[in-house]
Parts: sequence; C-alpha cells; structure tokens
Amino acid sequence: MMEKNKFLMLIVMLLASILVIGNVNAEEGENICSATDLNKLRQEAANIKVTYVPNVIDTEDVSPETEDNSHVKESVLDIKVYNVSEHMGLKYEYSGEGVVPGSFVRSASDAGNDGAITVRQRSYNRIITYVITVISNYGSCAGQTLKTMRITLPMFNYYSLLEACEGIQDYYLCQPYVTSEVGGADFFDKVENYKAKLLSNEAIDIEDDNNNIVTATFSGVKKHKYLVVGLVVAAGVVATVLILKRKKSEV
Repeated sequence: MMEKNKFLMLIVMLLASILVIGNVNAEEGENICSATDLNKLRQEAANIKVTYVPNVIDTEDVSPETEDNSHVKESVLDIKVYNVSEHMGLKYEYSGEGVVPGSFVRSASDAGNDGAITVRQRSYNRIITYVITVISNYGSCAGQTLKTMRITLPMFNYYSLLEACEGIQDYYLCQPYVTSEVGGADFFDKVENYKAKLLSNEAIDIEDDNNNIVTATFSGVKKHKYLVVGLVVAAGVVATVLILKRKKSEV
C-alpha cells in the first residue's frame, strides 16, 4: 500500500512539474519579440526623417537696471523628426567640441501641429552633433533599437549681425550659420575685398532699339572705356542712317 501511494505521489509531482514548465515556456514565448513584429516596426521606422530648420523667435529681454521687458529677435535651429508612430520613442544624445554631452527622450505625443517632434537649439557658438535613436515601446518588442540617425548642426555666426555684412548675406563669412570658425584680424579685409569685387563687376542696363533692356557687365576702367566706345559707335550708326534717309528723300 505504501509503495502504491509513493507511486501515485510520484505521478502527481511529474504532472505538476510538466504544468509548471509549460506555463513558464508560455510566458517566455509571450515576452519574445517575434521576427514578424520586429520587421514591421523597422519598416515603420524607415519612414522617419530628421532635418533642421533655421528660425527666428521673439524673446523677452529683462534689463537688470530698468526691469523693463523688451522683445529681442533670436536666431534658433529647430530639429524636426517626422513620421514617429505611437509605437516608438526617441532618445537624443548630443556632443561636440567644447560641448558638455547630454541626452534626453521624446515620444510621439510630443509632436506638434506639423506632425514633427521639434527640439529647439538656441543660438550657439559650437557645432553640435545629435545622435537620435528610435526605440520600440510596442509589446514584447519594447526596448528594441529600430533605427539610428545622426545630424550635425552648424554654429551661429554672430559676425553676420554686423553692419559690414549687410547686403552680402550670401558671402560665406556673413552667412548666419557656418561649419567653421569665423572672425580674426582679416575678417573686415576679406569682407571689403568681396564688396570691392562686386562693385567692379556691377551690371549696367542699356536700352536697345526695340526698347528691350540689355544687361552688359564691365569691370574697372574697361567698363567705362567700352561703354563710351559703344555709345560713340551707336551714335555714328544712327547718324549714318539718318543721312542716308535724307539723301533718299531728296532724290
């Protein structure tokens, strides 16, 4: 009888072990990110794009002396990430020469009216690189890295605000955002030389016989020399035509 009871207890223990192992395996299966789900998430992440957009905002500047608030225009760069679904989050990591590294996270709920998640970089005199990691927060695939993007922001060129740069914002030393240091003892010399070249190659509009504006470009002394010669030749042609017409009418 005792042996029979032991045999029954052994069977019960085996069955219990099988049930426990089965439940553990089922739970582990539920926590495994399937290849199908992961591929679907990565396909969604492939549509995510990042760019930066220059912007100008109004900020309040409080004077410590008068405590008056005045609005000041400030140049900023808006980092925009598009097409982030609700199944994903973003981790931002930034670094650069002379920049204290840091990180922060954003989610799809942070998207604005334009559908983009926007992070604003205030005017900065350093080049900053952002590494943006797209991470899944979907079910058993939570925590999986889906995509990594890198974007480098240029630094704000404070020299572009100088009066010397007025009218020549397309010149590389006067552009608002640059990827290398601007300044130095020869900055103003370079700017003045650039302006001088523009003046020496200015365009002159001349009206032709059909009242069309013809633009001719001359440089330096040659510009005036060729202009005078051209006008003299044109006057001679007109005078010759008039004389011939007069002679024909007299005949």
